[in-house]
Amino acid sequence: MKRITAIAVVLVVGGTQAVLGQELRLELPDRTPAAVMSYRGAGWLERPERVAEEMPEEMLAVLGLEDGDVVADIGAGSGFYTRRMSRLVSPSGTVYAVDIQPEMIDILSDNIEQEGLANVTPVLSTAEDPGLPEGAIDWMLLVDVYHEFADPGVMLDRMSGALKADGRVALLEYRVEDGTGDHILAAHRMSVRQVMIEWTQAGFRLAELHEFLPGQHLFVFEKASLGAAGGQPIEHVDLLDAMSDGRVSVEVRGNDAESIRLAIQRTRAEAMVVTFPVGTYFNAPTGSSDMVALRDGMVLLTNDASHDWRVPARLAHPTATVPGAGDALEVQSADDHRRERNVLWVFQGLDFPPQIAPLLEQIALWIASVDAGYDDLAPHLRGAPLPPANGIALALAYVENAGIDVLDTRIWSERERYLPAISDPSLRALFDDWARQ
Repeated sequence: MKRITAIAVVLVVGGTQAVLGQELRLELPDRTPAAVMSYRGAGWLERPERVAEEMPEEMLAVLGLEDGDVVADIGAGSGFYTRRMSRLVSPSGTVYAVDIQPEMIDILSDNIEQEGLANVTPVLSTAEDPGLPEGAIDWMLLVDVYHEFADPGVMLDRMSGALKADGRVALLEYRVEDGTGDHILAAHRMSVRQVMIEWTQAGFRLAELHEFLPGQHLFVFEKASLGAAGGQPIEHVDLLDAMSDGRVSVEVRGNDAESIRLAIQRTRAEAMVVTFPVGTYFNAPTGSSDMVALRDGMVLLTNDASHDWRVPARLAHPTATVPGAGDALEVQSADDHRRERNVLWVFQGLDFPPQIAPLLEQIALWIASVDAGYDDLAPHLRGAPLPPANGIALALAYVENAGIDVLDTRIWSERERYLPAISDPSLRALFDDWARQ
């Protein structure tokens, strides 16, 4: 218990001090690229369990690579995928193995030499340019690397230039939406919504989306300029827009304290991926608690069947009843509930021990949504895996991290009811800092 608390406190103090005193943000900040994984982690890229975790043979089968193809492994690392693609495009095909770290290129080159692969060309790239020949590439593969691009717009433009007119890109990123990617650090996960917004703005369109991998999304992109020659793309549609335009029929029902269920069905014969942002609000007109989406959501609609869509969510009210299957909910924009949206956006981008994550998310949301006080929160902290006073203090720190002025909250005004019991010195120092403002 002590170790879990200490981990959480370090995260809180490091993230909170930078935003003290800010006004509530009207817009969410842009996605922050993750730090590039060092070449010192090359051994992790070759871990034996990676085959079960990522199913490389099954994934590469989607690409349909064959002899003579010219492919590029962007962010090739140690060559885990490079070596596999080399065999698929042999004997006359070529694999460009691209990486920005010279040390990683050396490791990759040694691995290629050991396996006697003659059709691989290592390429030392930059953060802005993959260093590939113009208009030469049939397929590009990016496995859990795009989220590290320092300037993704520039890099995508250069990648587009290196593709043939009908060239394609296979992109893999660990999931945000359903928790299956949570064993990877939050900065190294991306939602379908995040990817689609960035790639469509860069001139790509979605040709395929596969969800059979244990923890990753598999996107297949092509140039939007391909037009009708590329067939019908999968369109990205926001849930509220799709409902407003009549593209989908949706029935939203309660489920339990941690999720809601949507029955969603397309009304037009077009493939679409429907998403919504974290913080999307689900109003309960019946008097039970409203619910708030815990993460970005997505569902792929490629046929006319009704799809059962379970959405991880948190209760907006600490004292109202949990909406059940008989309670219909109304979808509302996250932008109309900015306090709730910003708090849960912060949690979506952080890593927490699973023993305390649901508690902190829920307590922070109640502080933001209904200005919950001590008597509202204390019953939910009994039996928690960290001291109740520390739990309130941690949650309040993350409310501040979301850009909400904690000095205006009821739980801050009632701090003497729990402040003496805060056992972590970093949290107490944080409260002292707030009190001096």
